[in-house]
Amino acid sequence: MPYIKATMRHIIPIALIFLSFSSFGQAKNNEIESILLDYLTKSYGEQEVDIFKEFDLLEKYLIESKSLKSSSGQSYFDFFQEIAKLNDIPATLDYDRFDNIYKLTPNRFYSVDCFEELKKLDSSTIANSKYKQMGVAIQKAAEDEVSPSNIAKAITSVLGPSDFDKPYYRAIALLTIAYTASPDIGLEGQLLPTQNEDLSSYEVMTVSTTDKNQIILNGKTITQEKLKKKLLEFVQTNKSNHQIQFQADRETSYDFYLRIKEKH
Repeated sequence: MPYIKATMRHIIPIALIFLSFSSFGQAKNNEIESILLDYLTKSYGEQEVDIFKEFDLLEKYLIESKSLKSSSGQSYFDFFQEIAKLNDIPATLDYDRFDNIYKLTPNRFYSVDCFEELKKLDSSTIANSKYKQMGVAIQKAAEDEVSPSNIAKAITSVLGPSDFDKPYYRAIALLTIAYTASPDIGLEGQLLPTQNEDLSSYEVMTVSTTDKNQIILNGKTITQEKLKKKLLEFVQTNKSNHQIQFQADRETSYDFYLRIKEKH
């Protein structure tokens, strides 16, 4: 079994949102949140996506899969505290069910018009909005050490349970979960090479994965279901005299790795 080293290729892309707009943090919280949410909705609407419908589906999925205890703000707050504790995302998504969410990357959530709208706000209304504090906290966390734990701690140092009941921060929380749990976009782990072993006395089956999360068996691409059947046949035929060798490309996502390892 490979040794696993959890690293990050993209650490919570949603953090970029807070950093991008931190200069507008002097304005009223509700004004900022309202403008950002409106433009986020418009951006997805241009892709013919009802993002609130997608959020409802994702939240229901997370609750049914026991990743979230409920739809309360406290549950979301607890979820991010769990990220801080585990230094990982305590959720596994059925990615195909949420393709619409991935139609936009974080850098496309807001248009130029959104920036212009924010510039119109009275910057002297509130000296330290939560949005401003969020940008500062995430920036500091990124400077210290970029990790899921540090980013989650930065978020919960500013937002309390009641904040996650607000539409904008609820939206950001769900986008954060979706993007960091995605093997192609968000949080990823890299795998260290398998140590060499003497396998001469065993019947060996080698399973490998690619950086595109494909499964390769005997030089051919295979589905997870077919792999499961092949592994069962191999074990039944060779009994205890077998060795299943798993080789993962260094860019194989950690989540995909875990799902394949569960097959054997």
